[in-house]
Amino acid sequence: MAAGGRLIFRLFVLSLIFFLGGSVFSFYSLLYEQNDVSESTVVLVEKGENLNQIARRLKQENLLSSIAVFKAAARLSGKTTSLRAGEYRIPAHASAKEILDILVSGQTVVRRVTIPEGKTSRQIFDILAQTPGLTGELPELPPNGMLLPETYVFSYGSPRKIIVERMLSGMQKTIDELWPGRDDDLPYTTKEEALVLASIIEKETSVASERPRIAGVFINRLRKGMRLQTDPTVIYAVTDGTMELRRRLTHKDLKAPHPFNTYMNKGLPPAPICNPGRESIQAVLKPQKTNEIYFVADGTGGHVFSRSFDEHRRNILNWKKARQQKRLAARKNRAIQKKQTVKSEAVKEAPVLVQVQTEAEKQEELLRELEEQDLSLDIAEETLEVPPEEKKVEKKAEKKMPPVKKAVSVKKTGKKKK
Repeated sequence: MAAGGRLIFRLFVLSLIFFLGGSVFSFYSLLYEQNDVSESTVVLVEKGENLNQIARRLKQENLLSSIAVFKAAARLSGKTTSLRAGEYRIPAHASAKEILDILVSGQTVVRRVTIPEGKTSRQIFDILAQTPGLTGELPELPPNGMLLPETYVFSYGSPRKIIVERMLSGMQKTIDELWPGRDDDLPYTTKEEALVLASIIEKETSVASERPRIAGVFINRLRKGMRLQTDPTVIYAVTDGTMELRRRLTHKDLKAPHPFNTYMNKGLPPAPICNPGRESIQAVLKPQKTNEIYFVADGTGGHVFSRSFDEHRRNILNWKKARQQKRLAARKNRAIQKKQTVKSEAVKEAPVLVQVQTEAEKQEELLRELEEQDLSLDIAEETLEVPPEEKKVEKKAEKKMPPVKKAVSVKKTGKKKK
């Protein structure tokens, strides 16, 4: 080879080396270069999307500076088939290499759906139907008492039926776990009966510490052969199981013939009225030992408990007195607000007038609420059952009472006494 030819060849090789070296340097620079996005971004990879589609979406989100570099890195890594569908959270200023590693890892964004305690199965299905990120149809609606209220995690695109299956499995595992540790002397013998009472406890109180105590009250009533006389079961009856009653219960409601009306029927209702949580289930299996058979609201969200009907009536009276004091205060405030309204109208202070009228409306609303609560208490007091032992005491007291002598009428003869 001539000297000129060798020189050209060497220059070509040298140029090729520089070109390849520059390309490799440029490739790795772009691969590890951080993007300018200052906040984390959630990227959705749809099921069935290929590498080209994913790369274009990342470019549209300004997460990549070069589609070609990202695709080349994915192919060189041999992980193009490992890109999984789902939502991925890309951190701020992530490089193409970091993004590729995240997509290959399959660590999708965790979503959550919280199912509150005390919801009916229909209400739970409504929540799942409206939860973003879940897909597919809901299965057949299960009876109340079979779904465990809990917070469930899922990934975007998870089927709704999978969440329902987890709820069914969760409830079964919970009752199976707690059942062996139950008290020996409970007045019910099956898990199904325990779930019925647990559903009532769930609707009776939102105070967790009260649940074992209320369970103890209901168990005492069952043992005495007394009716449970619990409002949530009546609400279930009059609403056909929806549990959505936007008014107070009436005498007619409490007297309505229905299998779930525990004011009319003794024992437990035929089925749960809602889906109870773990704490309520635990409460009916390990209830508090107590002699109490009544309870009434205390005005703070909790209840006052009593062992006798007379004590219970006193508690109701105290509750009414507290209601009366609030009512008097509300009326006083309403009168003050009306006076202020008149003054505001006189000086034509419109903003003040609107504010005062709003306060007056609040007082009116409070008065209506207090009157409805008093009515409910009156209805409950009139329909409550007296314990058998107290009935016996009353009968004995009646027997011991001396007979009432009939008054003897004396006819006037008109004769004078001597």
